[in-house]
Amino acid sequence: MIVITGMRAEARIASAPGVSVFACGGNVGLRAPAIRHAVFSGAPAIVSFGIAGGLLAHMRPGDWIVATGVSANGQRIAADGAWMTRLAERLPRAEVGDIVSVPAPVRRPHQKRHLQASTGACAVDMESFQAAALARELGVPFAAVRVVADPLDRELPPAVHSGLQPDGSVALGSVLDSLAREPGQLLSLARVTLDAYVAFRALLLGRDRLGPRFASLVCPTVVAGPAWIAAHAAAPSVATQPA
Repeated sequence: MIVITGMRAEARIASAPGVSVFACGGNVGLRAPAIRHAVFSGAPAIVSFGIAGGLLAHMRPGDWIVATGVSANGQRIAADGAWMTRLAERLPRAEVGDIVSVPAPVRRPHQKRHLQASTGACAVDMESFQAAALARELGVPFAAVRVVADPLDRELPPAVHSGLQPDGSVALGSVLDSLAREPGQLLSLARVTLDAYVAFRALLLGRDRLGPRFASLVCPTVVAGPAWIAAHAAAPSVATQPA
């Protein structure tokens, strides 16, 4: 099982025996070779897991989302239907709907409203569409399950935009530099930090409900997707047994 997250903190929560977790900091492409290798070695499915921004007015920090599909730049990839249903059964209060992925945090409420109106999504993140595109390329099932961190009406301070490194860790120095340049954002950052605390607490509590392998029923065997076939045609020595 492959789990794709944005932050290291999310990755720690996702970790379990039989699970390979990749914290991508919003750029799944940086970890794509390792993810492909994991699938070629027998990982049977990909799930996107972590926090997201809420796009519906009733959604609050700590609310769960189970994705029906993910979109970006006018393209949409559906989540595996049976897997999505199992996830929703384990999280009975979750919002079920699409997630839209963007390259950078959506800071302002009016931008979130525009995004919701143009896509119909109920949440926004930075990794799920990239994860889904990899799953489609590799021929394995995909699902996404996220928790709202910032609600629709919350404006994110500039420090949030600069605070994440490519490996998913927090760039504390960049956050402090941003605060030094714009000290007026301190109160807003405190609110966002509290929202994040609520979201991560929900993420931690809900992780147990999902089970070690995120309610997936697929067996750890290789699926012969296009990328798998191409890789084996070029390199027959690639392992064909589960890692």
